[in-house]
Amino acid sequence: MGRITLRTSMMRTSLSLAAVTLALATTPALAAEVPAAAPAADAEAPAADMGETIVVNAKTTRSATAIPAAEMQKILPGISPLKAIQSLPGVLYVTADPWGNNEQNAQMFVHGFSAQQLGYTMDGVPLGDQSYGNYNGLSPSRALISENTGRTVVATGAGELGVASVSNLGGAVEITSRDPSNERGLEMNHTAGSYGTARTFVRVDSGEFGNGNKLFLSGSRQRARAWDFAGVQGGYQANGKFIHEDSHGKLTAYFAYSDKIEPNEDATTIYTNPTNAVQAYQPYTRPFTYPSLSAALNYLDASGNVPAVAANNYRNYYSDAQRTDYLGYIKYDVNLSKAVKWSNQFYIHHNDGVGVVAGPITVAGLPSLFAKYFPGQDLKTVFGGSGYAIRTTEYMIHREGIISNLNIDAGDHHIEAGVWFHHNESSAYRRWYPMNVNTPDAYSPYIRPSGYLITQYAVEMRTDNLQLHIQDAWRVNSRLNVEAGIKTSAQFANGLFTVQEVSTQRPHQFDQLVPALGGREL
Repeated sequence: MGRITLRTSMMRTSLSLAAVTLALATTPALAAEVPAAAPAADAEAPAADMGETIVVNAKTTRSATAIPAAEMQKILPGISPLKAIQSLPGVLYVTADPWGNNEQNAQMFVHGFSAQQLGYTMDGVPLGDQSYGNYNGLSPSRALISENTGRTVVATGAGELGVASVSNLGGAVEITSRDPSNERGLEMNHTAGSYGTARTFVRVDSGEFGNGNKLFLSGSRQRARAWDFAGVQGGYQANGKFIHEDSHGKLTAYFAYSDKIEPNEDATTIYTNPTNAVQAYQPYTRPFTYPSLSAALNYLDASGNVPAVAANNYRNYYSDAQRTDYLGYIKYDVNLSKAVKWSNQFYIHHNDGVGVVAGPITVAGLPSLFAKYFPGQDLKTVFGGSGYAIRTTEYMIHREGIISNLNIDAGDHHIEAGVWFHHNESSAYRRWYPMNVNTPDAYSPYIRPSGYLITQYAVEMRTDNLQLHIQDAWRVNSRLNVEAGIKTSAQFANGLFTVQEVSTQRPHQFDQLVPALGGREL
Protein backbone atom coordinates (compact mmCIF):
# COMPACT_ATOMS: atom_id res chain seq x y z
CA MET A 1 0.00 0.00 0.00
CA GLY A 2 1.50 3.32 -1.02
CA ARG A 3 0.33 6.48 0.69
CA ILE A 4 0.99 10.17 0.19
CA THR A 5 -0.20 12.62 2.81
CA LEU A 6 -0.86 16.22 1.81
CA ARG A 7 -1.33 19.07 4.26
CA THR A 8 -1.57 22.61 3.00
CA SER A 9 -2.46 25.99 4.41
CA MET A 10 -3.13 28.95 2.18
CA MET A 11 -4.19 32.51 2.78
CA ARG A 12 -5.26 34.93 0.10
CA THR A 13 -6.06 38.60 0.43
CA SER A 14 -7.61 40.73 -2.28
CA LEU A 15 -8.22 44.46 -2.23
CA SER A 16 -10.89 46.23 -4.21
CA LEU A 17 -10.09 49.93 -4.46
CA ALA A 18 -10.92 52.81 -6.74
CA ALA A 19 -14.04 51.17 -8.07
CA VAL A 20 -15.68 54.34 -9.28
CA THR A 21 -18.89 54.86 -11.22
CA LEU A 22 -19.63 58.21 -12.83
CA ALA A 23 -23.29 58.96 -13.57
CA LEU A 24 -22.56 60.98 -16.67
CA ALA A 25 -24.72 63.93 -17.58
CA THR A 26 -25.29 62.33 -20.97
CA THR A 27 -27.39 59.59 -19.30
CA PRO A 28 -29.66 61.46 -16.89
CA ALA A 29 -32.54 59.03 -17.28
CA LEU A 30 -30.51 56.07 -16.08
CA ALA A 31 -29.08 58.01 -13.16
CA ALA A 32 -32.51 59.12 -12.07
CA GLU A 33 -34.16 55.70 -12.34
CA VAL A 34 -31.59 53.60 -10.50
CA PRO A 35 -30.28 54.43 -7.00
CA ALA A 36 -26.54 54.79 -6.79
CA ALA A 37 -25.87 52.44 -3.89
CA ALA A 38 -28.67 50.05 -3.14
CA PRO A 39 -28.56 47.78 -0.09
CA ALA A 40 -27.38 44.24 -0.60
CA ALA A 41 -30.85 43.01 0.27
CA ASP A 42 -32.04 44.21 -3.13
CA ALA A 43 -30.28 41.23 -4.64
CA GLU A 44 -32.91 39.02 -3.04
CA ALA A 45 -35.94 40.93 -4.25
CA PRO A 46 -38.69 38.69 -5.62
CA ALA A 47 -38.52 37.97 -9.29
CA ALA A 48 -41.94 39.53 -9.77
CA ASP A 49 -40.43 42.91 -9.01
CA MET A 50 -38.16 42.47 -11.99
CA GLY A 51 -41.01 42.24 -14.47
CA GLU A 52 -40.47 40.07 -17.51
CA THR A 53 -37.47 41.85 -18.99
CA ILE A 54 -33.76 41.38 -18.74
CA VAL A 55 -32.44 44.06 -16.39
CA VAL A 56 -28.95 45.51 -16.57
CA ASN A 57 -27.89 46.56 -13.09
CA ALA A 58 -26.19 49.95 -12.94
CA LYS A 59 -26.82 50.47 -9.22
CA THR A 60 -23.32 49.68 -8.08
CA THR A 61 -19.77 50.03 -9.29
CA ARG A 62 -19.85 46.71 -11.15
CA SER A 63 -21.78 45.46 -14.15
CA ALA A 64 -24.40 42.78 -13.60
CA THR A 65 -27.27 41.43 -15.66
CA ALA A 66 -30.37 39.83 -14.14
CA ILE A 67 -32.56 37.33 -16.02
CA PRO A 68 -35.94 36.78 -14.34
CA ALA A 69 -37.75 33.46 -14.26
CA ALA A 70 -40.24 34.37 -17.00
CA GLU A 71 -37.45 35.06 -19.49
CA MET A 72 -35.72 31.79 -18.62
CA GLN A 73 -38.84 29.68 -19.16
CA LYS A 74 -39.50 31.37 -22.51
CA ILE A 75 -36.28 29.81 -23.81
CA LEU A 76 -37.35 26.31 -22.76
CA PRO A 77 -39.38 25.14 -19.75
CA GLY A 78 -37.01 23.48 -17.31
CA ILE A 79 -33.87 25.10 -18.71
CA SER A 80 -30.71 25.25 -16.59
CA PRO A 81 -29.86 28.74 -15.27
CA LEU A 82 -26.43 28.40 -16.88
CA LYS A 83 -27.96 27.51 -20.25
CA ALA A 84 -30.33 30.48 -19.94
CA ILE A 85 -27.55 33.07 -19.62
CA GLN A 86 -25.85 32.02 -22.87
CA SER A 87 -27.79 34.72 -24.73
CA LEU A 88 -26.03 37.48 -22.79
CA PRO A 89 -23.14 39.38 -24.37
CA GLY A 90 -19.79 37.80 -23.54
CA VAL A 91 -21.31 34.52 -22.28
CA LEU A 92 -20.73 31.18 -24.01
CA TYR A 93 -22.32 27.96 -22.73
CA VAL A 94 -22.26 24.70 -24.67
CA THR A 95 -23.54 21.29 -23.63
CA ALA A 96 -24.98 18.11 -25.15
CA ASP A 97 -28.68 18.48 -24.33
CA PRO A 98 -31.25 21.25 -24.94
CA TRP A 99 -31.90 21.84 -21.21
CA GLY A 100 -28.22 22.33 -20.43
CA ASN A 101 -28.22 19.57 -17.79
CA ASN A 102 -25.50 17.30 -19.15
CA GLU A 103 -22.37 18.11 -17.16
CA GLN A 104 -19.73 15.95 -18.85
CA ASN A 105 -19.90 17.90 -22.10
CA ALA A 106 -20.53 21.37 -20.62
CA GLN A 107 -18.24 24.30 -21.37
CA MET A 108 -18.76 27.86 -20.20
CA PHE A 109 -16.91 31.15 -20.65
CA VAL A 110 -17.81 34.61 -19.39
CA HIS A 111 -15.73 37.39 -20.90
CA GLY A 112 -12.78 35.04 -21.31
CA PHE A 113 -13.02 33.42 -17.88
CA SER A 114 -13.74 29.68 -17.90
CA ALA A 115 -16.39 28.03 -15.73
CA GLN A 116 -13.82 27.04 -13.10
CA GLN A 117 -12.71 30.68 -12.72
CA LEU A 118 -16.16 31.97 -11.76
CA GLY A 119 -18.16 31.92 -8.55
CA TYR A 120 -21.60 30.30 -8.20
CA THR A 121 -24.21 30.58 -5.47
CA MET A 122 -27.87 29.69 -4.96
CA ASP A 123 -29.59 31.86 -2.34
CA GLY A 124 -26.06 32.61 -1.12
CA VAL A 125 -25.11 28.92 -0.73
CA PRO A 126 -21.84 28.12 -2.55
CA LEU A 127 -22.17 25.72 -5.49
CA GLY A 128 -18.45 25.10 -6.07
CA ASP A 129 -16.50 25.62 -9.29
CA GLN A 130 -18.74 23.52 -11.60
CA SER A 131 -15.94 21.22 -12.76
CA TYR A 132 -16.95 17.73 -13.92
CA GLY A 133 -16.30 15.12 -11.25
CA ASN A 134 -16.76 17.94 -8.79
CA TYR A 135 -15.25 17.79 -5.30
CA ASN A 136 -16.71 21.00 -3.80
CA GLY A 137 -20.27 21.54 -4.99
CA LEU A 138 -23.04 20.74 -7.45
CA SER A 139 -24.61 22.20 -10.56
CA PRO A 140 -27.42 24.79 -10.32
CA SER A 141 -29.69 22.30 -12.09
CA ARG A 142 -29.35 19.90 -9.16
CA ALA A 143 -29.58 22.57 -6.46
CA LEU A 144 -32.83 24.07 -7.75
CA ILE A 145 -35.61 23.00 -10.11
CA SER A 146 -35.64 25.38 -13.04
CA GLU A 147 -39.23 26.59 -12.55
CA ASN A 148 -38.40 27.51 -8.94
CA THR A 149 -35.71 29.95 -10.05
CA GLY A 150 -36.53 33.55 -9.22
CA ARG A 151 -33.78 35.14 -11.26
CA THR A 152 -30.17 34.67 -12.27
CA VAL A 153 -27.68 37.53 -11.86
CA VAL A 154 -24.45 37.43 -13.86
CA ALA A 155 -21.62 39.72 -12.81
CA THR A 156 -19.46 39.77 -15.93
CA GLY A 157 -16.66 41.78 -14.38
CA ALA A 158 -15.67 41.44 -10.74
CA GLY A 159 -18.05 39.59 -8.47
CA GLU A 160 -19.21 40.91 -5.11
CA LEU A 161 -16.64 40.59 -2.33
CA GLY A 162 -19.15 38.69 -0.23
CA VAL A 163 -19.74 35.90 -2.78
CA ALA A 164 -19.15 32.56 -1.04
CA SER A 165 -16.59 31.20 -3.50
CA VAL A 166 -12.88 30.42 -3.64
CA SER A 167 -12.84 30.18 -7.44
CA ASN A 168 -14.22 33.56 -8.58
CA LEU A 169 -11.14 34.94 -10.24
CA GLY A 170 -13.59 36.52 -12.67
CA GLY A 171 -17.26 37.27 -12.19
CA ALA A 172 -20.02 35.37 -10.44
CA VAL A 173 -23.36 33.73 -11.20
CA GLU A 174 -25.82 34.31 -8.34
CA ILE A 175 -29.11 32.40 -8.52
CA THR A 176 -32.14 33.22 -6.38
CA SER A 177 -35.00 30.82 -5.72
CA ARG A 178 -38.64 31.89 -5.88
CA ASP A 179 -40.33 32.59 -2.58
CA PRO A 180 -43.60 30.85 -1.73
CA SER A 181 -46.59 32.74 -3.07
CA ASN A 182 -48.86 34.77 -0.80
CA GLU A 183 -51.82 33.09 -2.47
CA ARG A 184 -52.72 29.41 -2.34
CA GLY A 185 -52.16 27.77 -5.69
CA LEU A 186 -51.20 24.80 -7.83
CA GLU A 187 -48.80 24.97 -10.76
CA MET A 188 -48.38 22.13 -13.25
CA ASN A 189 -46.24 22.04 -16.40
CA HIS A 190 -45.62 19.20 -18.82
CA THR A 191 -43.27 19.13 -21.78
CA ALA A 192 -43.32 16.40 -24.44
CA GLY A 193 -41.19 15.87 -27.51
CA SER A 194 -39.57 13.41 -29.87
CA TYR A 195 -37.36 10.49 -28.78
CA GLY A 196 -39.54 9.85 -25.74
CA THR A 197 -38.94 13.29 -24.24
CA ALA A 198 -41.15 14.06 -21.26
CA ARG A 199 -40.77 16.48 -18.38
CA THR A 200 -43.32 17.13 -15.63
CA PHE A 201 -43.24 19.82 -12.95
CA VAL A 202 -45.72 20.24 -10.09
CA ARG A 203 -45.69 22.94 -7.39
CA VAL A 204 -48.12 23.52 -4.55
CA ASP A 205 -48.17 26.85 -2.67
CA SER A 206 -49.83 27.02 0.71
CA GLY A 207 -50.48 30.73 0.58
CA GLU A 208 -50.00 32.83 3.71
CA PHE A 209 -51.14 31.11 6.90
CA GLY A 210 -50.70 31.71 10.61
CA ASN A 211 -48.72 34.85 11.33
CA GLY A 212 -46.51 35.54 8.33
CA ASN A 213 -45.97 31.89 7.33
CA LYS A 214 -45.94 30.49 3.79
CA LEU A 215 -44.36 27.54 1.99
CA PHE A 216 -44.22 25.62 -1.24
CA LEU A 217 -43.51 22.01 -2.14
CA SER A 218 -42.59 20.95 -5.65
CA GLY A 219 -41.28 18.03 -7.68
CA SER A 220 -40.19 17.23 -11.20
CA ARG A 221 -39.45 14.21 -13.38
CA GLN A 222 -37.50 14.35 -16.62
CA ARG A 223 -36.85 11.78 -19.34
CA ALA A 224 -35.17 12.25 -22.72
CA ARG A 225 -33.52 9.70 -25.01
CA ALA A 226 -30.48 10.53 -27.10
CA TRP A 227 -31.20 10.72 -30.82
CA ASP A 228 -28.44 8.33 -31.90
CA PHE A 229 -28.25 5.72 -29.13
CA ALA A 230 -30.51 4.08 -26.56
CA GLY A 231 -29.41 6.14 -23.59
CA VAL A 232 -32.13 7.84 -21.52
CA GLN A 233 -31.22 10.92 -19.53
CA GLY A 234 -33.47 11.71 -16.63
CA GLY A 235 -34.19 11.77 -12.95
CA TYR A 236 -36.29 13.11 -10.12
CA GLN A 237 -36.08 16.32 -8.11
CA ALA A 238 -37.91 17.83 -5.16
CA ASN A 239 -37.74 21.33 -3.64
CA GLY A 240 -39.40 22.85 -0.60
CA LYS A 241 -39.19 26.32 0.91
CA PHE A 242 -40.69 27.81 4.06
CA ILE A 243 -40.74 31.48 5.09
CA HIS A 244 -41.80 33.17 8.30
CA GLU A 245 -41.66 36.97 8.23
CA ASP A 246 -42.60 39.55 10.83
CA SER A 247 -41.41 42.94 12.07
CA HIS A 248 -38.36 41.37 13.70
CA GLY A 249 -37.01 39.69 10.60
CA LYS A 250 -37.33 36.89 8.09
CA LEU A 251 -36.75 33.15 8.61
CA THR A 252 -36.16 31.00 5.52
CA ALA A 253 -35.71 27.23 5.30
CA TYR A 254 -34.99 25.40 2.03
CA PHE A 255 -34.50 21.78 1.00
CA ALA A 256 -33.56 20.19 -2.33
CA TYR A 257 -33.28 16.58 -3.45
CA SER A 258 -31.92 15.50 -6.82
CA ASP A 259 -31.37 12.02 -8.26
CA LYS A 260 -30.32 11.91 -11.89
CA ILE A 261 -28.58 9.68 -14.42
CA GLU A 262 -26.94 10.94 -17.60
CA PRO A 263 -25.73 8.44 -20.22
CA ASN A 264 -22.83 10.08 -22.02
CA GLU A 265 -21.35 9.87 -25.49
CA ASP A 266 -17.66 10.38 -26.21
CA ALA A 267 -16.52 13.16 -28.49
CA THR A 268 -14.79 12.28 -31.75
CA THR A 269 -11.01 12.55 -31.85
CA ILE A 270 -9.94 14.58 -34.88
CA TYR A 271 -6.40 14.90 -36.23
CA THR A 272 -5.60 18.18 -37.93
CA ASN A 273 -3.11 16.55 -40.30
CA PRO A 274 -3.83 12.80 -40.40
CA THR A 275 -0.98 10.65 -41.65
CA ASN A 276 -2.71 7.27 -41.86
CA ALA A 277 -6.13 5.68 -42.15
CA VAL A 278 -6.58 5.39 -38.37
CA GLN A 279 -5.97 9.09 -37.83
CA ALA A 280 -8.18 9.98 -40.79
CA TYR A 281 -11.14 7.99 -39.41
CA GLN A 282 -13.67 10.51 -38.08
CA PRO A 283 -17.09 9.08 -37.22
CA TYR A 284 -19.88 11.61 -36.95
CA THR A 285 -20.81 10.22 -33.53
CA ARG A 286 -19.50 7.52 -31.21
CA PRO A 287 -22.71 6.04 -29.76
CA PHE A 288 -22.44 3.18 -27.28
CA THR A 289 -23.81 -0.24 -28.23
CA TYR A 290 -26.01 -0.83 -25.15
CA PRO A 291 -28.52 -2.50 -24.78
CA SER A 292 -27.39 -4.97 -27.44
CA LEU A 293 -24.75 -7.16 -25.80
CA SER A 294 -24.49 -9.19 -29.00
CA ALA A 295 -23.61 -6.01 -30.93
CA ALA A 296 -20.98 -5.18 -28.31
CA LEU A 297 -19.46 -8.67 -28.50
CA ASN A 298 -19.45 -8.66 -32.30
CA TYR A 299 -17.76 -5.28 -32.27
CA LEU A 300 -14.62 -6.94 -30.82
CA ASP A 301 -12.57 -9.72 -32.36
CA ALA A 302 -11.80 -13.01 -30.59
CA SER A 303 -8.97 -11.40 -28.62
CA GLY A 304 -11.09 -8.44 -27.55
CA ASN A 305 -9.58 -5.93 -29.98
CA VAL A 306 -11.64 -3.08 -31.46
CA PRO A 307 -11.69 -2.57 -35.27
CA ALA A 308 -8.24 -1.40 -36.36
CA VAL A 309 -9.51 1.75 -38.04
CA ALA A 310 -11.36 2.77 -34.86
CA ALA A 311 -8.29 2.68 -32.64
CA ASN A 312 -8.74 6.27 -31.47
CA ASN A 313 -12.51 6.49 -31.97
CA TYR A 314 -13.73 3.16 -30.63
CA ARG A 315 -17.22 2.64 -29.19
CA ASN A 316 -17.93 1.72 -25.57
CA TYR A 317 -20.71 -0.55 -24.38
CA TYR A 318 -22.08 2.32 -22.28
CA SER A 319 -21.06 5.35 -20.24
CA ASP A 320 -23.00 7.33 -17.66
CA ALA A 321 -22.93 9.75 -14.75
CA GLN A 322 -25.07 9.07 -11.67
CA ARG A 323 -25.55 11.80 -9.06
CA THR A 324 -27.67 11.98 -5.89
CA ASP A 325 -27.74 15.21 -3.86
CA TYR A 326 -29.32 16.49 -0.67
CA LEU A 327 -29.06 20.24 -0.03
CA GLY A 328 -30.60 22.39 2.67
CA TYR A 329 -30.20 25.68 4.46
CA ILE A 330 -31.81 27.76 7.18
CA LYS A 331 -31.39 31.52 7.19
CA TYR A 332 -32.52 34.32 9.47
CA ASP A 333 -32.42 38.01 8.51
CA VAL A 334 -32.93 40.07 11.64
CA ASN A 335 -33.76 43.79 11.68
CA LEU A 336 -31.56 45.19 14.43
CA SER A 337 -32.83 48.68 13.52
CA LYS A 338 -34.14 50.51 10.47
CA ALA A 339 -30.59 50.99 9.27
CA VAL A 340 -28.93 47.78 10.46
CA LYS A 341 -29.67 44.24 9.23
CA TRP A 342 -27.87 41.06 10.26
CA SER A 343 -28.15 37.87 8.21
CA ASN A 344 -27.04 34.41 9.38
CA GLN A 345 -27.27 31.28 7.26
CA PHE A 346 -26.33 27.65 7.89
CA TYR A 347 -26.24 25.18 4.96
CA ILE A 348 -25.43 21.52 4.42
CA HIS A 349 -24.93 19.44 1.26
CA HIS A 350 -24.32 15.74 0.75
CA ASN A 351 -23.55 14.13 -2.61
CA ASP A 352 -23.09 10.53 -3.69
CA GLY A 353 -22.02 10.09 -7.29
CA VAL A 354 -20.31 7.78 -9.74
CA GLY A 355 -19.03 8.11 -13.29
CA VAL A 356 -19.12 4.81 -15.23
CA VAL A 357 -17.52 3.63 -18.46
CA ALA A 358 -17.99 0.07 -19.74
CA GLY A 359 -15.38 -0.22 -22.47
CA PRO A 360 -12.96 -2.61 -24.22
CA ILE A 361 -9.98 -3.87 -22.22
CA THR A 362 -7.53 -3.62 -25.15
CA VAL A 363 -7.47 0.19 -25.59
CA ALA A 364 -5.91 3.27 -23.96
CA GLY A 365 -2.97 1.36 -22.48
CA LEU A 366 -5.20 -0.89 -20.39
CA PRO A 367 -3.42 -4.17 -21.23
CA SER A 368 -0.22 -2.82 -19.67
CA LEU A 369 -2.08 -1.57 -16.60
CA PHE A 370 -4.03 -4.78 -16.00
CA ALA A 371 -0.95 -6.94 -16.60
CA LYS A 372 0.62 -5.33 -13.52
CA TYR A 373 -2.25 -6.56 -11.37
CA PHE A 374 -2.80 -9.92 -13.08
CA PRO A 375 0.61 -10.98 -14.48
CA GLY A 376 0.54 -13.94 -16.85
CA GLN A 377 -3.26 -14.23 -16.78
CA ASP A 378 -5.72 -14.03 -19.66
CA LEU A 379 -7.26 -10.58 -19.14
CA LYS A 380 -10.41 -11.37 -21.07
CA THR A 381 -11.11 -14.27 -18.70
CA VAL A 382 -10.22 -12.19 -15.62
CA PHE A 383 -12.82 -9.55 -16.57
CA GLY A 384 -15.66 -11.97 -17.24
CA GLY A 385 -15.10 -13.18 -20.81
CA SER A 386 -16.85 -10.26 -22.53
CA GLY A 387 -13.78 -8.32 -23.56
CA TYR A 388 -15.10 -5.34 -21.57
CA ALA A 389 -14.27 -3.90 -18.16
CA ILE A 390 -16.26 -1.37 -16.15
CA ARG A 391 -14.34 1.63 -14.87
CA THR A 392 -15.81 3.86 -12.20
CA THR A 393 -14.86 7.07 -10.49
CA GLU A 394 -16.85 7.07 -7.26
CA TYR A 395 -17.43 10.44 -5.61
CA MET A 396 -18.61 11.52 -2.20
CA ILE A 397 -18.99 15.12 -1.00
CA HIS A 398 -20.14 16.35 2.39
CA ARG A 399 -20.18 20.12 2.91
CA GLU A 400 -21.49 22.43 5.59
CA GLY A 401 -20.93 26.06 6.37
CA ILE A 402 -22.05 29.33 7.92
CA ILE A 403 -22.49 32.72 6.24
CA SER A 404 -22.96 35.85 8.36
CA ASN A 405 -23.35 39.36 6.92
CA LEU A 406 -23.98 42.73 8.59
CA ASN A 407 -25.42 45.57 6.48
CA ILE A 408 -25.49 49.18 7.69
CA ASP A 409 -27.10 52.14 5.92
CA ALA A 410 -25.40 55.26 7.25
CA GLY A 411 -26.59 58.14 5.13
CA ASP A 412 -24.44 58.27 2.00
CA HIS A 413 -22.53 55.17 3.07
CA HIS A 414 -23.66 51.58 2.77
CA ILE A 415 -21.33 49.34 4.77
CA GLU A 416 -21.24 45.58 4.52
CA ALA A 417 -19.12 43.20 6.58
CA GLY A 418 -19.26 39.45 6.57
CA VAL A 419 -17.69 36.09 7.38
CA TRP A 420 -17.99 32.76 5.59
CA PHE A 421 -16.77 29.47 7.08
CA HIS A 422 -16.95 26.32 4.99
CA HIS A 423 -16.03 22.70 5.80
CA ASN A 424 -15.73 20.20 2.97
CA GLU A 425 -15.06 16.44 2.98
CA SER A 426 -14.66 14.74 -0.38
CA SER A 427 -13.36 11.53 -1.88
CA ALA A 428 -12.77 9.97 -5.29
CA TYR A 429 -12.10 6.24 -5.85
CA ARG A 430 -11.03 4.84 -9.24
CA ARG A 431 -12.15 1.21 -9.46
CA TRP A 432 -12.36 -1.53 -12.09
CA TYR A 433 -15.14 -4.13 -12.24
CA PRO A 434 -15.55 -7.25 -14.40
CA MET A 435 -18.33 -7.50 -16.98
CA ASN A 436 -19.42 -11.13 -16.97
CA VAL A 437 -20.68 -12.24 -20.35
CA ASN A 438 -23.07 -14.72 -18.66
CA THR A 439 -24.96 -12.11 -16.58
CA PRO A 440 -25.77 -9.29 -19.04
CA ASP A 441 -28.76 -8.06 -17.00
CA ALA A 442 -26.40 -7.00 -14.21
CA TYR A 443 -24.88 -4.22 -16.33
CA SER A 444 -26.54 -1.08 -17.64
CA PRO A 445 -26.14 2.71 -17.46
CA TYR A 446 -28.80 2.75 -14.72
CA ILE A 447 -27.16 0.25 -12.34
CA ARG A 448 -24.25 1.05 -10.05
CA PRO A 449 -21.70 -1.77 -10.45
CA SER A 450 -20.59 -3.93 -7.52
CA GLY A 451 -17.82 -6.43 -6.79
CA TYR A 452 -14.74 -4.53 -7.96
CA LEU A 453 -11.44 -6.24 -8.78
CA ILE A 454 -9.08 -3.27 -8.44
CA THR A 455 -9.04 0.03 -6.62
CA GLN A 456 -6.48 1.81 -8.76
CA TYR A 457 -6.30 4.89 -6.52
CA ALA A 458 -8.24 6.67 -3.80
CA VAL A 459 -8.28 10.32 -2.80
CA GLU A 460 -9.66 11.70 0.46
CA MET A 461 -9.62 15.40 1.30
CA ARG A 462 -10.74 17.61 4.16
CA THR A 463 -10.70 21.38 3.64
CA ASP A 464 -11.75 24.33 5.78
CA ASN A 465 -12.20 27.79 4.26
CA LEU A 466 -12.51 31.04 6.20
CA GLN A 467 -13.34 34.20 4.27
CA LEU A 468 -13.78 37.70 5.67
CA HIS A 469 -14.79 40.85 3.84
CA ILE A 470 -15.75 44.45 4.47
CA GLN A 471 -16.71 47.12 1.99
CA ASP A 472 -18.18 50.60 1.83
CA ALA A 473 -20.29 51.99 -1.01
CA TRP A 474 -20.08 55.79 -0.69
CA ARG A 475 -22.38 58.09 -2.64
CA VAL A 476 -20.22 61.18 -2.87
CA ASN A 477 -22.81 63.12 -4.84
CA SER A 478 -25.48 62.51 -7.47
CA ARG A 479 -22.82 61.93 -10.14
CA LEU A 480 -20.08 60.06 -8.27
CA ASN A 481 -20.07 56.75 -6.40
CA VAL A 482 -16.98 55.24 -4.81
CA GLU A 483 -16.74 51.69 -3.54
CA ALA A 484 -13.79 50.22 -1.65
CA GLY A 485 -13.40 46.96 0.19
CA ILE A 486 -11.11 44.14 1.19
CA LYS A 487 -11.52 40.38 1.25
CA THR A 488 -9.22 37.82 2.80
CA SER A 489 -9.55 34.06 2.64
CA ALA A 490 -7.62 31.27 4.34
CA GLN A 491 -7.74 27.61 3.42
CA PHE A 492 -6.55 24.66 5.49
CA ALA A 493 -6.39 21.27 3.76
CA ASN A 494 -5.57 17.72 4.77
CA GLY A 495 -5.63 14.83 2.32
CA LEU A 496 -4.44 11.38 1.39
CA PHE A 497 -3.74 9.93 -2.03
CA THR A 498 -3.54 6.16 -1.78
CA VAL A 499 -2.40 3.82 -4.53
CA GLN A 500 -2.98 0.07 -4.46
CA GLU A 501 0.33 -1.70 -4.96
CA VAL A 502 0.25 -4.34 -7.65
CA SER A 503 1.81 -6.96 -5.36
CA THR A 504 -0.99 -6.85 -2.77
CA GLN A 505 -4.17 -6.85 -4.85
CA ARG A 506 -6.11 -6.46 -1.59
CA PRO A 507 -8.78 -3.76 -2.04
CA HIS A 508 -9.87 -3.98 1.60
CA GLN A 509 -6.67 -2.19 2.64
CA PHE A 510 -8.32 1.03 1.48
CA ASP A 511 -10.54 0.79 4.55
CA GLN A 512 -7.57 2.12 6.49
CA LEU A 513 -7.65 5.40 4.60
CA VAL A 514 -10.57 7.11 6.36
CA PRO A 515 -9.45 6.35 9.95
CA ALA A 516 -6.00 7.66 9.04
CA LEU A 517 -7.61 11.01 8.31
CA GLY A 518 -9.46 11.04 11.58
CA GLY A 519 -12.74 11.68 9.77
CA ARG A 520 -15.99 9.82 9.38
CA GLU A 521 -16.61 7.48 6.49
CA LEU A 522 -18.23 9.29 3.61
